[in-house]
This record gives sequence, C-alpha cells and structure tokens, in this order.
Amino acid sequence: MELSEANRRPDRDGVPGGGRRVLLAWEMGEGLGHARRLLTIAEALLAMGWRPVVAAREPAALAAHYRAAGVEVIAAPAHRSCFPGPGRFRAATYADVMGVCGYADREQLAMRVAAWESLLDAWAPALVIADYAPLLSLAAFGRCPLIAVGDGFVTPPAMPDGGFPPLDVAVPPVWDPALLLASARAVQVARGLPRPETLAEIVTGLGQVVMLPPELDIYHAQRSSCADGPWCRPDPPQPVPHGRRVFAYLRPGDPLARRVLVALTECADGVAGYFPGATPDWLAEAARHGVVVHETPPPLSRVLDDTSLLVHHGGIGSMTEAALAGRPQLLLPRHREQRLNARRALEALPGTFVVKADAELAGLRRRLPGLLDDERPARAAHAMAMRLARREATARGALDALLAVLP
Repeated sequence: MELSEANRRPDRDGVPGGGRRVLLAWEMGEGLGHARRLLTIAEALLAMGWRPVVAAREPAALAAHYRAAGVEVIAAPAHRSCFPGPGRFRAATYADVMGVCGYADREQLAMRVAAWESLLDAWAPALVIADYAPLLSLAAFGRCPLIAVGDGFVTPPAMPDGGFPPLDVAVPPVWDPALLLASARAVQVARGLPRPETLAEIVTGLGQVVMLPPELDIYHAQRSSCADGPWCRPDPPQPVPHGRRVFAYLRPGDPLARRVLVALTECADGVAGYFPGATPDWLAEAARHGVVVHETPPPLSRVLDDTSLLVHHGGIGSMTEAALAGRPQLLLPRHREQRLNARRALEALPGTFVVKADAELAGLRRRLPGLLDDERPARAAHAMAMRLARREATARGALDALLAVLP
C-alpha cells in the first residue's frame, strides 16, 4: 500500500461507513477485471455501512451480479482519445496514458472533468475509489478524498521527481508531462480548487491499493513497498486435475484466438470457454470444433479447480485467478498492457507461456500437445500457489488501513 505522507490522519472511531455515500468508478480499460474488482470492494463497503454506487465504463458488465448485491451502477462519462497520430499510440509512461484520455487537450480535459463534477454534485460522495480513472481523479482533487485501486499497470508508483517509471524500453514521451500538468493546474484554477504539484499526486489520492501479488506487478522493481496482494488471503490450491481440460477466455475477433482454439480441440480432452461479443456464426463454428461455450462468464475460481490450462489474453484479473489456483496459463496478449503483464509473468510466475500474434496453425498443432502433456508446468504453478496462500498481506487489509485515516 502506498500512503501519501501528507494524508496520514488518526483513526476514526466506529464503523468507517456510517451510512455515507462512496462512489467507485472505472473509466478506462476493457474486460471484466475492473467490474469484478469494484463489485468485490462495493460488497465489502456495503457490509461496513457505506452506501456504494459504481460509475462504470461498461455498465452492462456483471450487471446481474451488481443487482444481486444491491449495488447501483451508472454510466461513467465518456471520453475520446487525444492521440493525433501518425502511427499507433505507444505510451512512454503513465503520463502519456493521462494525456491520451484528456490531459493533452485542455478544453477536452475541462469538459470531462465537468462531466464528472456533475456526478459528484448529484451523488455527493464522502469518498471516491478510482480504478483506472485519471479524469475522475482530477475532478475529485481538492474536493473529496480519493483512494486509487487496481492492478500494477493502473496504479503506478511516483518517482522522486513526481513522474512515473518507464513502461518498458525507452521510448520518447508522446506529450511533455509538464504540459499535461499545466493543463490540469489550469482546470483547477478555473474551478477554484487546489492545484496539483505533480501528475502522480492527482492519481494517487490518499493512497493506492495495488490488488495483485508482487509477482504480477509490472512496477515491482520501482515500488517503495510491495504490491498489497489479492483481495483476501486465498485458500490453498486444489490438487492438479487429471486429464487435459482447457478453459479459454478470449475475444473472438482475434484471429489468433481461433487458431489456438482449433489446435487445442485437436489435442485436449475438453475445451470450454467464455467469448464476449461472439457472433452466432463464430459460436456455431466453435461448437463444431467441440468447444463448450458459456453464455455468461462463470466464476474462474470455480472453473479452475477442474482446469489443466487457462488460455486468455493476459488480463491481470484472469492471470491473478490462475496464479492463486496454481494453474498453468497460455497467454495471447492483444495490447500493450497485456503484453506488459505477460512479460512480468514470464519473469516471475512459473507455468506461464505466451503465443506470438503471428503463430500459425501448423506450429500450434506441433507445440500445444506437448504443453498439455508436460506435468512440470502444472507442478511449478501449484507450488507457487501454495507459497502465495501462505502470505498474510491482503489488499483488503490495505484498504481498511486507508479507510481508517479518512477525515
């Protein structure tokens, strides 16, 4: 847990919630990881006496689960990319991520902050919990306490100069961080609110809760303290299952996903999966190849008990679930964040494999049977999960510590 020294306050008396409103939000990123994370936190806060509402980039994500929990979900204000091109966007640091979502365009930044400010006016939260929400973070700055939560990528540590660590190999910044900070300060002046001294100050708030094991944190080498771990202390992993059963969580629009599925159905004892956004034709083809399709996302913690291999794109939520369950993973990263997650997992998480985007079906047919037949990755992944289960530090404990110092 990263706690800002300037924001350390004595413990509060009584229950932290006290019937007060808390706004949880995510405005960037895809997949179910953000929705699952905020649902878990919202349920815990509800039990503690808070009144949570979630502003989601994709309000339909896990909507039934939110309704069952009694947590209201609203749409987060939309934003558009500020990247002018040419070529593809490639962030040098998290500052460029802030730039692309609005900080690079002062007028757009002011409009997006105003949209969030309207929500803050309407819901009047006593606390904001932000998951990959740099625009909301500025809207809340100087107005209401904010706690940043998320995986390693979305909770970058602050460097001594107030900047952020490089994401990977040195590339030039898309925007000068000083200009991005100047935009943020100008917006705050217009709002009559305090001006941030650094970009990191905006997105850190009272402190950060980094919700993953250190082995999966892409910023592990740069943090002053380790990532906080999973939400709660995991149970020891179930024994490695017999057979070659595969579960896939893949985007059907990715051509590599189709090739991998075809190769796996030819060598595995069974393949099941969840494929968000799949067309009826795509699902029919998957069924012809023997894939058992889940229409809604099943809890991975349950699915993995009987799974020999999890195949996914490298989302940190799925990666963490498989690590805690002690199951090997086959990663098909599609974008920058997933590639960074995959690189970290290859360094520190046994039983991890990556398929390159240009892998051909013939090569997959040669490689994947051996991967499923080799017992060593499964044993190594299981041993790592046993070590993770023995650790006492949790993200829940880190959040509780931050709630205890709220004003």
